[in-house]
Amino acid sequence: MHTRLLDMLVCPVCLPEEHPLLLKDHSHNGEDITSGTLTCPGCGAAYAITDGLADLAPPEKAVPTAQERYDTDRLAASYLWSHYADLWEDREATDAYARWLEMAGDCAGPALDAGCAVGRFTFEMAAKTGFAVGVDLSRPFITLARRIARKKEMVFTAPRQGLLTTRFGFSLPKRLQQGTVEFVRADVARLPFRAASFGLVASLNVVDKLPRPMLHLVEARRVCAQTATLLVADPFSWSETVARPENWLGGTADSGDSAAVIANMLDAGPGWQARIAGSVWWAIRDHANRYERIRSEVIVAHRSAK
Repeated sequence: MHTRLLDMLVCPVCLPEEHPLLLKDHSHNGEDITSGTLTCPGCGAAYAITDGLADLAPPEKAVPTAQERYDTDRLAASYLWSHYADLWEDREATDAYARWLEMAGDCAGPALDAGCAVGRFTFEMAAKTGFAVGVDLSRPFITLARRIARKKEMVFTAPRQGLLTTRFGFSLPKRLQQGTVEFVRADVARLPFRAASFGLVASLNVVDKLPRPMLHLVEARRVCAQTATLLVADPFSWSETVARPENWLGGTADSGDSAAVIANMLDAGPGWQARIAGSVWWAIRDHANRYERIRSEVIVAHRSAK
């Protein structure tokens, strides 16, 4: 865990009270804290740093049943392809990450990628702002993202057909090696960061995967600085296996279109202006003959200190 994070961290269990976490029994390798324990002076909760990975999810937090599929090797390969296939110019890849970054417009860091999966947008944000943090509840995803950050490359196998596999590999281009990135395990509905910590916060394809999506957006706004940009993109594939319809943000006869619901909610806060910025197509690969194309609607909200 990068030492720069130390001044930003608070106990997620104690929220909305913000108790800074204290580092104990730690070891360093340059600016990387390789092991140690982060403890809360308020509630006594302890969070481990192991091999440089800080686990900042609340101690009782388990991966919800509906999201357990994200902890499988097959899904990890699907997301690695989705995030990085354009780097080897795969003919099925999209330019989604470049388009999302463009939609964010001019903004300053630090940046937060809330629900970062295997990390592509975190690298994009770091190249733009100088420092970016990616968080996800999936330990396999975060572990892969940190490995890419350390080695600047990745080789992985993905299903081709039946038991046959295809080998993919990529190296991060120089532009994605600019700035500093860090990845931690955390719950996007209880972000372990001080209020007003980030100048750019992104939530890409996360909202419809949460049992209480409103909690996530409230947290995303909490950690935005007084001058900040919040980028939300989602296909709004609401499912009752993930969340009850009364907890969806739109998507019902009573609530209406989800993008409009979220834009209106973000626009209502003091100093905030939000708009529906358009949509972006992205793709995910299951195997050589099965790809899924998904369109995510994009909401961009700007916060001004005035």
